[in-house]
Amino acid sequence: MPRITSEQRSSNRDQIIAAARRCFARQGFHSTSMPDIAAEAGLSTGAPYRYFTGKQELIVEVATRAFAAAFDPVLRIIEESEAITIGDLMTAAVQSHPPRGSADSTDDRVASEELLRCGIAAWAELLHNTDLHEHAVTGFNRITGDIARAIHGTQYADGEANARVIVALLHGFMIQRVAFGLTDLESLDPNIRAAMTRIGIISDKTL
Repeated sequence: MPRITSEQRSSNRDQIIAAARRCFARQGFHSTSMPDIAAEAGLSTGAPYRYFTGKQELIVEVATRAFAAAFDPVLRIIEESEAITIGDLMTAAVQSHPPRGSADSTDDRVASEELLRCGIAAWAELLHNTDLHEHAVTGFNRITGDIARAIHGTQYADGEANARVIVALLHGFMIQRVAFGLTDLESLDPNIRAAMTRIGIISDKTL
């Protein structure tokens, strides 16, 4: 049997993760079996076990990717901008997910929607899944810490509290997108800024 290259192994692993993502998004974590994932990937029943110890590892992997997809736009603007404002971060949070019907490819939009569904499901799962909870807490602390450091020195010095507000808004957008069909997130941006200005979280100087 020819030896599998590292590139092929990585490709096979991604194929299994994508199949797990589709299954989890369609039928949930607990209603999905490893044979379901193997069939979705077009592989033999035992093939996924060459790359993963079991469904638990795949749940953590897919959930981690879902959380990353939600927060990557916010982290990207932090990395690319020298002078960041709370308003900039709010815009990045609002625009984290491409609207349905955007210029992105159909496959990319479908994968994004599947990750959103998996992300929402993962929040419920982490209440009972110690491994997933640990990964989620680590990610949450990292994103809030990065945001807090990025806005340190702005007019509102409590960076950690404002970081939690931004993360909470993004969580809310995800739930409304998946559960209630909210698609026009970009139109919310000026309304969110106005509301946060009224309650004193941001001001015209921090927009």
